Amino acid sequence: MAVGPEDSVVRAGWGVRSAWNKETWMVVSGGVLGAMFATMGLAVLFGPGNGFGGDSLAYMGIISILGLMPCGAGFVWALIHPRRGLPSAALGALLGFGIFVLFAGDGLNDSWKAPLDRPSTTRALGSWTAGGLVVRVRPDLVVAYRSGTGAVVWRWSPPGNDSVCAMSRGIGQGRIGPGGAGQPGAGQPGAGQDGAATGGVGLIGHSPHDKPCAAVTALDLADGREGWTTAVDAPARDGDAAAPDVVVVAGQQAVLQEKGGWRAVRLTDGGAVWRTAVDAGCFPLQVAGGAADVVAVAQCGEAPPVLRSLVAADGQERSRIALPVEGGLKNLAVVSVDPLTVWVDAQGERGTHAVLSYDRAGRPRASIPVSGEEYDLDVMLGGLHAFDEFDARPLFGGVVVGDLFIVPGEKPGDVSISGGKHPSRSATGRLVAYSLADGGQRWTAGLDDQVTGLVVDGTAVWAMTRTRITRVDTATGRRSAEMDVNGTASLYPVDLSASGPGRFTVVAEDGTRDEPPVRGMG
Repeated sequence: MAVGPEDSVVRAGWGVRSAWNKETWMVVSGGVLGAMFATMGLAVLFGPGNGFGGDSLAYMGIISILGLMPCGAGFVWALIHPRRGLPSAALGALLGFGIFVLFAGDGLNDSWKAPLDRPSTTRALGSWTAGGLVVRVRPDLVVAYRSGTGAVVWRWSPPGNDSVCAMSRGIGQGRIGPGGAGQPGAGQPGAGQDGAATGGVGLIGHSPHDKPCAAVTALDLADGREGWTTAVDAPARDGDAAAPDVVVVAGQQAVLQEKGGWRAVRLTDGGAVWRTAVDAGCFPLQVAGGAADVVAVAQCGEAPPVLRSLVAADGQERSRIALPVEGGLKNLAVVSVDPLTVWVDAQGERGTHAVLSYDRAGRPRASIPVSGEEYDLDVMLGGLHAFDEFDARPLFGGVVVGDLFIVPGEKPGDVSISGGKHPSRSATGRLVAYSLADGGQRWTAGLDDQVTGLVVDGTAVWAMTRTRITRVDTATGRRSAEMDVNGTASLYPVDLSASGPGRFTVVAEDGTRDEPPVRGMG
């Protein structure tokens, strides 16, 4: 069939339009896909520095690299033809950034870091959070930092050549001085605005090297002002060692442990309130304080240790408990005063190694084995030897929220390290909740690694691992938030506190090398 001139013109025009459409398609697709993958890659690269994190970042990084490989030529072709290429690239950039924001998780960065400690041998003994301040205690120096900025607000040093040998676990509310009595309670005041601490009173024991911890001073934590100082009839100490849980805040009293018992003084001015002695043949072992109660523990020779619950206001005895221990104690910790919860670690292999709970009358409620069929529980953060860390205020790994005991639980093989020229580490971890009413397990929340920091925040707990902070609901064990730690990793137990929405402070015991002594994250 013959082809007329008209047909030749039509076919030529169709060919031109087809070639133009193919070229346009290459420009548009190259611009959109190339810009999308390039934007995703840049977002992954700079995202951690701007509050993003999570496992999805690694996957998006791989996808962006693999995607750019076939799309690179098309992207260059789009840039060579800017009339259609630039609008296409703009659309691709928006798509790439949208995908990143949609799938990227939250991340935390170091917002400030305190300078490394000197001398290099010094270690922290403990810390407090008081309103908008975090207070770190060393043997030779107490320093308060503003939690939002890291600015040093005040410093305090023990008098003469004294070193810190004790500190209260909790702090009292209010201010030191006439009319400065705070509200009852030994907990920590709520966080105030950055730049304005809401006050608080902390107790510091101090003495010269190799001398008994014979003096206790009250510090106003809002400004570091030194209040009253009282002498304590304390036992001998070795070198500059610090003792935990021998001075406490209980209601509006400071309770001090001495050789023959315990005595309470007013938190505001150090005036005497009450005194109670140990039974004959016993010596004081430990004391703990709450809003209305004092728990005092005494060792009585070969007999079981005696735990007494006292009224904080007047020292009257509420209840008396003979702890189920024979053959001596290895470790003991009053984890909670109300509800009364005690960790007992006996010397004997077949002795009591459990967390015990009691009611207000001193009757046993629950016994939770520390080494059970399924888990080993880190009652002290970092394990059984954690009393060697933060000597004056060791960190509890197990916390009491309502009537639940929430604690890191470990299994054999949770952490494994492969050999070879390039060894790698893989780990898992978890929090476990037990009822203090019957000892039954209520829930388990899986984590990515072993817990290095734990803090209660209302109806939830924040658990920190080497690379992540996870919010766990205390009633259900549900993980409601996970944030990658993009800054400094904590390899050892730290004192973690929540300083505001999405903001935390971290206090390290050793702040001389790998980790700053205090840092803020947000």
